Amino acid sequence: MTESAEEVWARIVGAKRQEIGGECPECAGVAPERIVWEDEFWILSYTDGPAEMAASLLLQTREHTRVGQLDDEIASQFGRISNRLTRIIENLPETSYVDVSRYGAHRGHFHVWFFAPFAPGTNTPADLHAIATKLANWGGDARA
Repeated sequence: MTESAEEVWARIVGAKRQEIGGECPECAGVAPERIVWEDEFWILSYTDGPAEMAASLLLQTREHTRVGQLDDEIASQFGRISNRLTRIIENLPETSYVDVSRYGAHRGHFHVWFFAPFAPGTNTPADLHAIATKLANWGGDARA
């Protein structure tokens, strides 16, 4: 049975990250094998997203901060990275578009989700190496 869009959304939004020893899970560390791209201030990692997604990525700050607490430089970086990342993903043959979403703010760490459904007629996951290397053209290090 295929889930409706509403059911998929409810499952995504309802997902909880476990606390690690009472710490913010993001500050406690991202599994190194899941990092796609990183720089001094940001980490982009892949997540186990819904089966109908070609890519499920999480962009987060290295430093524990919240939206509204970002200084102007970090906020500006976020805008540039998000715009570039969306363009990169939307130009992959495996994806049709990108949804950018922020939820889970109650956890207190700035992070934003990038979900890209499969392009029509495709069932191939997005090429994480292509995403990483193209994003690294502007700085940072490709890890995938």
